[in-house]
Amino acid sequence: MKGLYNMENKKLNVDNRILYLDVLRIVASFAVMLGHASAQNWYKSDIHSFEWQVFNFYGSMLRWSVPVFAMISGVLFLEGRRNIKKHILRIVTAFVFWSILYALIEILHGANIEGFWIEVVRGHYHMGFLYRIVGLYLLVPFFVKIVESRALTKYFLLLSLIFTIILQQASLILTIFDCSEITGLVKYILGSIDFHFTLGLSSYFVMGYYLSKVEISKKCRLVIYILSLLAVAFTFTATSILSLYSNKPRTLFYLGFTLNVLLESLGVFVFAKYNFGLINFSKRARNFIIKFSNYSFGAFLVHLIILEQLNEVCGINTMTFNPILSVPLLAVIVFCSSYAISYLCHKIPVLNKYIV
Repeated sequence: MKGLYNMENKKLNVDNRILYLDVLRIVASFAVMLGHASAQNWYKSDIHSFEWQVFNFYGSMLRWSVPVFAMISGVLFLEGRRNIKKHILRIVTAFVFWSILYALIEILHGANIEGFWIEVVRGHYHMGFLYRIVGLYLLVPFFVKIVESRALTKYFLLLSLIFTIILQQASLILTIFDCSEITGLVKYILGSIDFHFTLGLSSYFVMGYYLSKVEISKKCRLVIYILSLLAVAFTFTATSILSLYSNKPRTLFYLGFTLNVLLESLGVFVFAKYNFGLINFSKRARNFIIKFSNYSFGAFLVHLIILEQLNEVCGINTMTFNPILSVPLLAVIVFCSSYAISYLCHKIPVLNKYIV
């Protein structure tokens, strides 16, 4: 691209890398693992218990992790820093390999062998993200044309805010108050318009690129950070109240396409850009960050094997002791183990190109 939106990017690029994205990818990887650890007993625990509130607290803080991954991809692919065909092939081969492995592990733990291939096609629950990211990669040529114009990018993001966030969240919130007629009407309008292009992770994909290119004043950043913290507080409080009201765990405010999660994601991305992006890392530190970042994909794919086997085989989970400590400790163990496995896979020819 041509230094779009008149932002000076030299400070953000190191050795042809946007280093704050590498740092952010590592942080987001840990956030995903911490989030999955906190969710391990979220549905099983009594919503009136202290443990459930702890799980809810950690979960509420980490809703930004998947949207931020999409934002990082948006920056890299819309700048032309990534080969689309190569990355789609890598995702497909990695999906097949890890999906088969997860399905085999399920069979070893007593799952029905007749459903093996269905589970392979579906993939383990965290691998649904790969289907969504491939869909984004296929649309990159269209997104590239959109982001060439600042006005068109703003228009796309405005449509995203209206159709992806506001209207859909309003429809979900109306279901809480049993407003079935109004909810049905909103869904009818959305369905009748047949509007899909800005739906899903495409909103975050384009937003990540846009935020990487525009300059944000200190005042505006402060407002974003405050709103982001308030969004975390809202996610925790609203989820707690709604779950207690429903007498069961409710994830309505955990969804990626809610205003509170949007604000959380916005705050994290902007913070990374204006803090990690302006640090003058030493050459050794830069090389370490880049290598560690490159292991993130493999770590993401393998981490639930470790988390689940610690529970199934060793009986270690977030209820083993006080969840205030057990959740982050378990996440650290999973994080270190996942990156170690990803590192080893990167040392093996063929595996390093196609499964991690």
